[in-house]
Amino acid sequence: MGKEDNILRKAGTSNPFRVLEHYFDNFTEELMGKLPEKEPLPFSTEPTLWERVKPWVYMAAMFCGIMLSVRIFVGEPQKDEFTISQAEAEMLPEEEWENFIRRAFDDNYETYQFLTEANNNH
Repeated sequence: MGKEDNILRKAGTSNPFRVLEHYFDNFTEELMGKLPEKEPLPFSTEPTLWERVKPWVYMAAMFCGIMLSVRIFVGEPQKDEFTISQAEAEMLPEEEWENFIRRAFDDNYETYQFLTEANNNH
């Protein structure tokens, strides 16, 4: 603390900088007089076609990018196919053929019910 007190006593605490009298009275006018003249920019009231369409194009590109990213990371969905050969189709009795066609159009819950009933019957 002794060193700081010595410095403060030698230098003092008063601000040595002073503003000239009436310096800021005409400051704005003098500054504006020193600036070069500029022509005002033309003001366009009607936006161009691209300016109107640009947000929609960006949004469409964003959704396409998201869809492509999901497709790459998740992969293509696997399709459930009920395939039967011609020989197997000819060997099926009529009621089995009807069951096969009905199961091809069932949803997963009905298929689950069919399989559980088949397991309970055997």
